[in-house]
Amino acid sequence: MNERGMLVDPRLDAFFKIEQVDDYKYDGGYFSVGTSPPSTSNGIQDTLNGGRLICDVCGDVAFGKHYGINACNGCKGFFRRSVWSRRQYSCRFGGDCPVVKEHRNVCRSCRLKKCFEVGMNPDFQNERDRNAKNGMGMGSLQSPIQNSASCKELTISNGQIKRKRMRPETIDKTTQTDGKMEIQDDYEFFESSQENPTPPGLLPVKVERISTPPSDLPVPIDGAIGSAVLEIEKAVFCNCPVAVDHSINATKTPITLPFDYVFRQPELVCNRYPMRFANTRVLTPEDLIDGWRRHFTYYSDWCHAMEEFRALCAEDQILLAKKKIILHGWLVHAYYSYRSGCNGICFANGAAHLAEGGHPSITEFYKECMPRYLNYVIYPMHNFQMDDTEMVLVKCIMFFSNESGLSPAGKSIVSAAREKYLSALYNYGRSLKCTTSAQATLRIAKFMIMLSAITSLTHLMNEGVHVTSLFNIIEFDELIQATHKTTPPQHSPPPPMS
Repeated sequence: MNERGMLVDPRLDAFFKIEQVDDYKYDGGYFSVGTSPPSTSNGIQDTLNGGRLICDVCGDVAFGKHYGINACNGCKGFFRRSVWSRRQYSCRFGGDCPVVKEHRNVCRSCRLKKCFEVGMNPDFQNERDRNAKNGMGMGSLQSPIQNSASCKELTISNGQIKRKRMRPETIDKTTQTDGKMEIQDDYEFFESSQENPTPPGLLPVKVERISTPPSDLPVPIDGAIGSAVLEIEKAVFCNCPVAVDHSINATKTPITLPFDYVFRQPELVCNRYPMRFANTRVLTPEDLIDGWRRHFTYYSDWCHAMEEFRALCAEDQILLAKKKIILHGWLVHAYYSYRSGCNGICFANGAAHLAEGGHPSITEFYKECMPRYLNYVIYPMHNFQMDDTEMVLVKCIMFFSNESGLSPAGKSIVSAAREKYLSALYNYGRSLKCTTSAQATLRIAKFMIMLSAITSLTHLMNEGVHVTSLFNIIEFDELIQATHKTTPPQHSPPPPMS
């Protein structure tokens, strides 16, 4: 019995009758087995004109013809995996990414498109690929001696046979950026018997690396989300069928209806009169209450205009609306005060409270809030030159920032909405505000810091409403007090005494 018969189980002999024809093409034909291709002094194959082969897809060093074109090992393996697995990719950068060896892993969609554009054809795959895909060998008349010229067989401790296909002498393969990813394709493991499966630790593992897009790649362009929420903001802001402002008289009538009831019918709280955030008069307690009510109607209209909010169940809608109404109020009043050029806080009825002076009761009410409001909200808006699209996107992120207490379906909707608006804010900043990805990321981080300052202001205002109502400094009605009421943390009851 020859050496091969001693090493290979007869039941597996069919798997070794694979014709080992190297796919290195030179001068219009394939090299015969056991024949080395012409090479330069550094080991790279020459074409007829003396130059080295270049991958038609990415420009890396190519070691021969693969799927009908000159291709490097990285693009060959990527194309094979994509075709065999019927993978579908999508481009996040407009569908025209550069495919070069340094960045070829950034966008798989454009890389696969480039493979087809330069002529890669899955029908040109060699017999080894075709039979490996089908899980069966091809009968061949090639002798074991001929096999040994192009491949090497080794026996490992558990009786398995590992076969490695021999390649021509080349330069250091680490020059190919996909070297680690493709090395597993050059090995095949065979079971010595059906009773002794391969241990999991010896199975080859393929790991695909995902690179970070460099700053010189095309900028993602997707302004549809920002434009959609900006249109909602404009429609809600201009939703004012009452042409004359008579709402200041309504503050004399306390509202005792519950939040969940008036949220569905906000006109019971305040008419939709035209909003004008401007410093036309000094803010008084009556103006404060009236401005709060106009914001309540505006807030309810905005919530019900948001698609994700409408997708929530009724219980989740009320829970989320209660949590976010004060945060929404601070952000909106700060932004429109910044746009009006007021160094203070403006309300929709034209009244304003500035950093200095003002009504004594209002000054006392905002005493703790004004320094933080001016330094950590108004100043950043001026510094960032925040625009309308950024404001509405930041507002959406803030609104969908917390899904605690919601139903499982509600949590999923809120989480998906938050990711959507975060991505839209990044894309908007990256395309119009920043020149690099790092700058766009830093800009978002600063907006998030601003939102944390608004959260702090919300807690301060909740305490202020409680104290002011307790001492009758400002007569807030039951709706305002209930909305600003902070819910104490829930504690589990102590175990019963035995």
